[in-house]
Amino acid sequence: MRLALDAMGGDDAPAAMVQGAIDYARACPTHCVVLVGRESDIRTAIAAEGGAPANVDIEHAPEVIGMADKIDALKEKPDDSMNRCAQLVKQGKADAMVLCGNTGCSVASAQLHLRRVPGIKRAAILTPLPKPTGHTWVIDCGANAVGKPEQLVQFAEMTALFLQAAYGKPRPKIGVLSIGEEDEKGNELTHETLKLLRATALNVVGNVEGHHLYNTDVDIVVCDGFTGNIVLKTSEGVEAALRTIIKEEVEKRFWARIGYLLMKPAFAGVKRRVDWRQVGGCPLLGVDGITIIGHGRSNRLAVFHALRQAAHCVDTKVMETLRARFRTLAAVHATE
Repeated sequence: MRLALDAMGGDDAPAAMVQGAIDYARACPTHCVVLVGRESDIRTAIAAEGGAPANVDIEHAPEVIGMADKIDALKEKPDDSMNRCAQLVKQGKADAMVLCGNTGCSVASAQLHLRRVPGIKRAAILTPLPKPTGHTWVIDCGANAVGKPEQLVQFAEMTALFLQAAYGKPRPKIGVLSIGEEDEKGNELTHETLKLLRATALNVVGNVEGHHLYNTDVDIVVCDGFTGNIVLKTSEGVEAALRTIIKEEVEKRFWARIGYLLMKPAFAGVKRRVDWRQVGGCPLLGVDGITIIGHGRSNRLAVFHALRQAAHCVDTKVMETLRARFRTLAAVHATE
């Protein structure tokens, strides 16, 4: 398996990308990580780590798209690392790609080169949010600022197929993110989306509120990308704030510090379950090739897990499942 990694994407590139790639390559010696970017910068970062294993390759791409660049940069800088990653997947020289840079350009480069799976109208970012029983998968978390009801229905269909292929969930429970559980709550988008979803064979539970993301058995929550991105960033902020508050309270009292030492393994477990770095990246569903969108602040741990997420999608044949299902749906619609 060959995984293309944009070595120039992210706030701490290429150092964090190289570190995560080396860690992953050592953990998975039968896989190859292709670091895509400025070769001289990548080699400098590799040297700082004392070298890389033989299953780390370099694909030179002289140009770099920055975090503040607009989508036009993909045409202005055709030899950048994002474009090159997508080209490698398109040409079959990589089985999947991981992009931790500019999200807008990452999504656009994937759609530009890989296109969408036939029958899918929009690609969407799928994000797992932690809860006591596992994760709630939220889609879309930022690929599209606005969405139409029929597009959100496809998001639900794609995610249900993804969970079936990647995690063995045959009939995941699906909800529409709204401001109340009652059908009449929400706006025109949520009303029409729920109506269309209930006309499908999907396991639809109805509207869900924000708190349901973290404490119910709903598996999939659909929303437009603007709303989903706010949910994602708010969740990250709450997690970071709670860690800071707990630390401040522990440091205020002597006995609290003693208690913290006794509870340290439990706190470590909590951190492991809620830390976005343990997830690494989010699948961009809908494009015709495995694409994982990583956080701009990804460190070596996040990059490691993003690569692991990409490999899991390849191993579980997520793309084959999506292609087959939407090919069948297209055939059904053609006969109607």
